[in-house]
Amino acid sequence: MATNFTAIVSQRQHFGDEQGTFNDVEPNLNVITKKDFTFDCPNVNPNETAFLIFQSRDVDHQRNIFKVNKVDVSGGLPASPSRDSWNGNIMLIGSRHVLTATNNVLHVESRNDKGETGGDIDDFIIDNVVIMYKTR
Repeated sequence: MATNFTAIVSQRQHFGDEQGTFNDVEPNLNVITKKDFTFDCPNVNPNETAFLIFQSRDVDHQRNIFKVNKVDVSGGLPASPSRDSWNGNIMLIGSRHVLTATNNVLHVESRNDKGETGGDIDDFIIDNVVIMYKTR
């Protein structure tokens, strides 16, 4: 069976609420609390498992929101074992995420350690998000 891939995020994105958190590694990176990234998967086979591959930095906990097509990605956004370095992640996207040829959405949202939107929300970066999927 053939495979294909789509780059979803090709530029570093800082999620959180403290603008200067990553000035040592990424000065001038704009900070946001949440964002939807729309992506296409031409000729995708929605019945097959896909892989979401990405880099993250300084994810403090697994209470942040990480969804594909409004469905939670199992395990959520993984907490970073080493907060001062980049971490590689590979996550399974199953048939329950119902990938389509166009207009899929990766939703990322920073939350506090209780999973709430207020207070001291997590500051982290994601980068180089790619989805690899099987085609029909």
